Amino acid sequence: MSYKSPTLLKNYCYAAILITSISITACNAVPADHKNSYAYITNQGENTVSVINTTSNQIVTTIPVGKAPVGVAVSAKLQRAFISNVDSQEISVINTQNNQVVDSIKIKGSPVGLALAPDNKTLYVADWFENRILAINTKKYSETRELSVGDAPAGLIASPDNQWLYIANRDSNDIAVIDTATLSIKKRIAVGKHPFGLALSKSGKFLASVNVKDDTVSIINTESGHQQVIKVGYHPYCAAFYRDEGTLYVTNTQDDSVTVLDVKAGTIITTINVGSTPEGISIDDNTQHAYTANWGSNDVSVIDTESNRLITTIKTGDKSRAFGQFVLGH
Repeated sequence: MSYKSPTLLKNYCYAAILITSISITACNAVPADHKNSYAYITNQGENTVSVINTTSNQIVTTIPVGKAPVGVAVSAKLQRAFISNVDSQEISVINTQNNQVVDSIKIKGSPVGLALAPDNKTLYVADWFENRILAINTKKYSETRELSVGDAPAGLIASPDNQWLYIANRDSNDIAVIDTATLSIKKRIAVGKHPFGLALSKSGKFLASVNVKDDTVSIINTESGHQQVIKVGYHPYCAAFYRDEGTLYVTNTQDDSVTVLDVKAGTIITTINVGSTPEGISIDDNTQHAYTANWGSNDVSVIDTESNRLITTIKTGDKSRAFGQFVLGH
């Protein structure tokens, strides 16, 4: 297994945080337009972000950021992409109109997962080592709240009504449910071993927890609390709901595959072979394509969600992660 994470991940190699520092020169910045969507892919091994035009499936630019970039959160309204840099302990802020880094938010900790509130007023940051989350005002970065949540928080996602924030605590084996108004824990949901990636359906009714060590996904009905557990591939990592909310795509890092699940039936529709060690996954509703960032093969696999077939592979940078929602639509 190619993961190397001696300091950040508490001796847990599955999360694949590689701490490196490689100097690289960016391509010329290419302004974004309002007709296409873009995927922002963190390349942890070379401290860059690859920007992919999801209509042409071509890289339009490569952006130098901080050291060991992992997490991504994007906003069309803010015209920003936020990138968590674990080793340099900061969030790089990219202007998506010209694909230039315009700011850096210093974090005294280990920022990994990122998520934006639906109203775009708050950026949530999971601090892996300090076992806390930060709530940063996107208009004034110095205005920050924080909350201790659980052991090794990783994936996080906000509900569509902006009321709840869900956080996967890997070493606590649970999901913390946070009231965003008071920034307080309302309850905890026990899931499988080592939850990492989270996905939430567009309605907010279904929450998916990807449980790495169990090789399972927990599908939680956020209204009734009912939970079903579905076996997937070896060492699953991240997931994304398709727009009909009945389909879930799950990356399996050690199977080099994506499992496609029928959520209501609790069954596997198909398994798609992708690049080596797929981690982050997002779906572009405009093109109806799913994108997986492949840590081991340094590329991105593109899946047609209508046929569930691999249609192309895009070469990116060293150790592509793209942990979070990384497709920016217009």
